[in-house]
Amino acid sequence: MKIRKIMANMKGIPFKVFIMVLTAGIIGIIGVVLLKYDIEKLSQSYREIIEEHNVNRSYMEEISQKLYQHRSIIAAHVASENENDYKTFEEEEAQLRKELEQLLARFRERMTGNEREQMYHKVYSDYYSYVQNVEVTLQLSREGSTETAVFYLTGQMSDFLESVNANLSGLEQLTRKEMDAAKQKMNSYIRFSRISTVVCIVMISVTMLVCLIYCVTITSHLNLYKKNLEEEVRQKNLSLSRHNEKMLSLQDNIITGMANLIESRDGDTGEHIKRTSFYVGLLARALQKKGLHNDILTDAYIELLVKAAPMHDIGKIAVPDHILQKPGRLTPEEFETIKQHACEGGKIVREVLGSIEEKEYVEIASDVAAYHHEKWDGSGYNQGLAGEDIPLSARIMAVADVFDALVSKRCYKEAMPMEEAFDEIERSAGTHFDPRLAEVFLDLRDEITEFLSSTDVSE
Repeated sequence: MKIRKIMANMKGIPFKVFIMVLTAGIIGIIGVVLLKYDIEKLSQSYREIIEEHNVNRSYMEEISQKLYQHRSIIAAHVASENENDYKTFEEEEAQLRKELEQLLARFRERMTGNEREQMYHKVYSDYYSYVQNVEVTLQLSREGSTETAVFYLTGQMSDFLESVNANLSGLEQLTRKEMDAAKQKMNSYIRFSRISTVVCIVMISVTMLVCLIYCVTITSHLNLYKKNLEEEVRQKNLSLSRHNEKMLSLQDNIITGMANLIESRDGDTGEHIKRTSFYVGLLARALQKKGLHNDILTDAYIELLVKAAPMHDIGKIAVPDHILQKPGRLTPEEFETIKQHACEGGKIVREVLGSIEEKEYVEIASDVAAYHHEKWDGSGYNQGLAGEDIPLSARIMAVADVFDALVSKRCYKEAMPMEEAFDEIERSAGTHFDPRLAEVFLDLRDEITEFLSSTDVSE
């Protein structure tokens, strides 16, 4: 009786096993199919987030670039005293502002969601405040209130421009957080899919080899898909890196353009900037080679110093044209006015470049602009610094600036012969110049003479 009962029960085992295996196989297949669908949907979403991030970043970079171009036009307007130039600059300003409005309008359409919309409104609010200050600055410039216009340009406008960039950075960080969250979720799904795949293989492998192959294939495809996504992200980051390099190059060109604009106001064509930058680099590298000031003169420092040299006379933006271009001797009052360009230059560098350039460059450029008229014996201006209290960058700039001024033709003087200019540098060692720097500069006579022989110093 017992055996019959056992046998009867055993008859149902194959069917029960079949039902269990079939159920496991169906559940496994459905699970894998659903998982594959979810991962594909999540991957598509992640791709869309990456693409959205890149497009938004492109918008933000273009907005930032056009804003700096716009401020450069306003700066040129303030620097000019020519009515014809006013009209040209105002037409360029109006066109660029129209482009900015259109760009911001298109960008606003992409800023959906409460947090994004709030941050966008902050960006637009700061932009609107910036534009209001632009109108005030242009009006002051037209009326000839140059100093007040410069105050608005380097103060209020710079503050709102910096705030716009800060909020744009906040938008970018928000997008990055969304992208990182999506990536983490996708990685979580991928890890879960691997575990699920193993479970499915265990469940299905008893009777469903095809299902096993299918699950293994899905896992392989997921890994491949992840690699493809990572490669895509790497390529996008590489592209963004190249774009950043282009932006830095554009930024350097804008800075050089500002310096050339200032130099052109006192009759120079920009060659003074090129020549003094050459002397600065030549002298700094010679000092480094001789082991002098090696605690300061690193390769990176010299590169920044050469880049900062064009900024030395940027303070002349605050000096009226009738003084800069005066062909005769300046009156004491006029000389006092022109002396202010040094401290004004240091202030302008800190306020205008402080938010867009690295800290070390701003410090070097500020020192060069503020102290290049100080003298070794303390008789210079504006601070009356003496000896090594004068920053090394400004001492190097002083030698380069004075030498080029001596050998160059100006509206108020003829060019001095090179030999006489070298003699003057030698005579002024220990009074005007750091004697050690002057000595090394004189040792470079051949290189400087060769350079000047290929340069027109009459401009």
